[in-house]
Amino acid sequence: MSSFGGHSLVALGIYALGRRPAARWQQVAWAAWLTILALAPDIDYLFPLFYLPYPTRLTHSVLGSLLLPLLTAAALFLAGQRSNKLWVLTFQALLAGLSHPLLDMLVGVMPLPLLWPLTSDTFRLPFGLLPSAGSLRLVNYFFYRNLLIELGVLLPLFLALHRLRHSNPNRPVSMYLTAALLAITALFMAWAATLQR
Repeated sequence: MSSFGGHSLVALGIYALGRRPAARWQQVAWAAWLTILALAPDIDYLFPLFYLPYPTRLTHSVLGSLLLPLLTAAALFLAGQRSNKLWVLTFQALLAGLSHPLLDMLVGVMPLPLLWPLTSDTFRLPFGLLPSAGSLRLVNYFFYRNLLIELGVLLPLFLALHRLRHSNPNRPVSMYLTAALLAITALFMAWAATLQR
């Protein structure tokens, strides 16, 4: 499974790449809510009611990870959001929700019931491009190593996407910097792929 830091970073990246609410407090609230949406499938760790016997983790299915984002879209509509803004915010919420099973799949360790309730079959990649979340202990070397690798994959990737979205991609310096950021991401992915699964 990916770490809380990785899920949070992806949510903040989705926020940064998209359209933001006007007021500062709304921006902070929306970024925080996207982070909650990205972390929500791990609710089964906090409440065993949602965690059925391995390998069924209903909150890690596509439907389970979209439940709260769809409720968010309905709440936005009921709150008066309409037209393009509603679609953009809904899209961000859906991406934040779906990012969770995607990141967990990219770890390549735990099989996930992605298509539940259509089937109880589980899916797992035969490789990993992200490290597994290390045990959260201050003296755990693997926690820090895996967090470094995860940040090394995700942070340059989102910086490159941000540069592509918000700067002139035709400037040579911008192209080289974006290429360098993507190369850093690829190197950290290669390191993650060598880890024992």
